[in-house]
Amino acid sequence: MQDPEEPEKEPSAHSGVESAWTDTEQEDLDGEGTEKTASPDRNGFLARLTIRGTKGSEGFLPWRGPSTRFEPGPLGLLGMMLAAMSVTLLLLQGGTGGFGGDGEEAEETPDTIPGPPGEELRIMPVGGALTQGSSGDHTWRYHLWSHLDALDVEFDFVGPHDDVYSLEDEDFGDHSYADPDFDPEHAARWDRSAQELAGETAEVAAEYAPHYLLLLAGTEDILSGDGAEHALESIGETVSTVRVALDEARFVIGELPPVEGTDDDERFNSEIEHFNMGLVDLAEQLTSGDSPVVIARVAEDYAPAHDHWDDRHPNTRGEIKIAAAFADALADPLGVGDTYPRPFPELSVGPRTAPEPSAEEDTDGLLLSWENVPGATDYRVVQRRVEPDPDEATVLPAEVESDGRERFLLVEALLSGAEYEFVVHPYKGRDKGKASAPIELVYDDQPPSGPEGIRVRTDGTVVWKRVGDASHYEVWARVLDCAVGDDARSPVEESDFEAMDNTDDNDAEDEPADPEPRPTDPSRPDPPPAEPSDPPAAPPSSGGCDPRDDKGPGSGDGWQTLGSVEEGSEWEPTISGPYEIVIRSYRDYVPGGYSNSVLLEG
Repeated sequence: MQDPEEPEKEPSAHSGVESAWTDTEQEDLDGEGTEKTASPDRNGFLARLTIRGTKGSEGFLPWRGPSTRFEPGPLGLLGMMLAAMSVTLLLLQGGTGGFGGDGEEAEETPDTIPGPPGEELRIMPVGGALTQGSSGDHTWRYHLWSHLDALDVEFDFVGPHDDVYSLEDEDFGDHSYADPDFDPEHAARWDRSAQELAGETAEVAAEYAPHYLLLLAGTEDILSGDGAEHALESIGETVSTVRVALDEARFVIGELPPVEGTDDDERFNSEIEHFNMGLVDLAEQLTSGDSPVVIARVAEDYAPAHDHWDDRHPNTRGEIKIAAAFADALADPLGVGDTYPRPFPELSVGPRTAPEPSAEEDTDGLLLSWENVPGATDYRVVQRRVEPDPDEATVLPAEVESDGRERFLLVEALLSGAEYEFVVHPYKGRDKGKASAPIELVYDDQPPSGPEGIRVRTDGTVVWKRVGDASHYEVWARVLDCAVGDDARSPVEESDFEAMDNTDDNDAEDEPADPEPRPTDPSRPDPPPAEPSDPPAAPPSSGGCDPRDDKGPGSGDGWQTLGSVEEGSEWEPTISGPYEIVIRSYRDYVPGGYSNSVLLEG
């Protein structure tokens, strides 16, 4: 890089920290030689800045604003001292400092913005949570890196860290990027305030010697109640202390995006707007010839309800808008790469990894479990009954629980024998991510045993012992084969049973139709019970009546259902005459075993 001639030298680490600043206001002259001071309507931090006007020159990018001298606070002075010490050590060890390469101090051009240095560009993203990102994010660093890489810009992201913040562990060291195929190095920490960055960035910059610092900070300061003025002062101290170590560093400072969903959006967004307006003045006053400060228009067209996954942190859409703002500022006026292409690409939001749930029957229901996916802060499980009687898909109201990295949900009130479908949807804040593949299964399809102890009481009531896992029972009957007198004898024909049989003969001979079961939970939709058929007239008997064969309803002829017993374990006959009775147990939709038969003679 050609060094321009030095009409006036800014203080640097080589001239000592003490001589860099004064404790009194400095009077400056504009291009006509007259005194020019900060405008009287500025207050607080900005009122402490003074302006030095300069003339333009040809051959360089146009300079947007005047240079300034800045008075850091105590935290900034500490940062400058640390930075100066770091630079001194680097000079002793390497024989060079800043970007001069040969140990000579770079010359300043106060009326121009310098173009990129003639070597691989070292870019250091600096900031808090918005810059570091969290589990499952691309981060805006990724989108900016991809943009510059596609333009064949020779650059390297630098910094002491390469991670995102783990939302699950609430700690650093997570590397679950949505796409890890980029240079992830940075100097950002989750929840770091601009005030904290002012005290530590200079030392980091001295170690990594970036040509460009991309700074996005201040949200945490404002949301914690410190206000825009405090955040602007911290940004100014960061720039000034870094310059002690790197007097040719270029700065791109990002506007703050608005928030949505805090406990006082109106107040916080008013402070954020004040901060963003103050950045314009701050950049003009901090800019020097060799060390320009430009603004990335992050807030432009930013819609927090659409571009945040929670009240303040960007989703993929927000990340792209932040990256585009920094890319635009690097391109113009700093001459690095090109502006970000519009319209922006449409990318999915929310967790990009689909959960992989498994299901296991439990004594209390169905236990769904899966491993946590990167970035997920919540899950919603959708249930649908496939058959019988399909219903609409509904989100289960139960809360997903966690055990380490495993998530699980106990699904209750399912109907035995029904087929269900379950889908797990991960969410990052309010953004739905990639859903799991559906799990389809028949729940609890083991049949209950048949009733035991069936008998007929003296009053004709049929009773039996309860089956522990049965929800209801079904009564089956068929006419007995009885001996009759000569004057009344007639053969028992199949036509005698047609009055009972609502299906064709083949269906009656094969497997009788299953009844519609009654669900165990009355809050669930009840399948309609089967309507009993009219029983056939019993033949007159003048002798003993016997079963027609030793086969029950599953294989014998002539059996017909008389309906369900919804409660209890007894049935009061609604027919009279010689019949054979069998009771079958059910658990919801699962047909169980048959009882032995008893003879009902009335």
